[in-house]
Amino acid sequence: MMELKTVSTVADILEREIEPTIKEWLRRVNLVPELSRISLSDTERTGHLPKLYNDLISRLRLAKDAHSPISVAAAAHGQVRRAQGYSAAMLIEESRVFQVATFGTLHLHKSELDPNQVLLAAMVIADEVDAQLMETVRSLMGAKPADAAA
Repeated sequence: MMELKTVSTVADILEREIEPTIKEWLRRVNLVPELSRISLSDTERTGHLPKLYNDLISRLRLAKDAHSPISVAAAAHGQVRRAQGYSAAMLIEESRVFQVATFGTLHLHKSELDPNQVLLAAMVIADEVDAQLMETVRSLMGAKPADAAA
């Protein structure tokens, strides 16, 4: 008898694997001297990630071409990192590691994914992470959120 293979969405996998993905993000960040030289507890370093992942997961579940709101979590993250002494370059490195950890998780679970949906989801992830990064840097630099500027 042939076993039916369960197909999961990218959003479902990221939601289910959020804790190991955050642990992998932290492991990778701790290997980057520019980031690890700022002394933070693991909680201080990763506290923003559940909210950013929730924003990303919500974006993945939006209808195609739906407008996603500006990430409030990203703006708050920029303010916190400014107080902790981060530079814009450091935020960019954090964001790069966020994408690597995210795609690493998806790679580990690739057998569960519909291959016809992966590239589209990757485009959404890249777009959302870049939008979050822009909002985080804007906030780090003391600017108002994009919504308020419009």
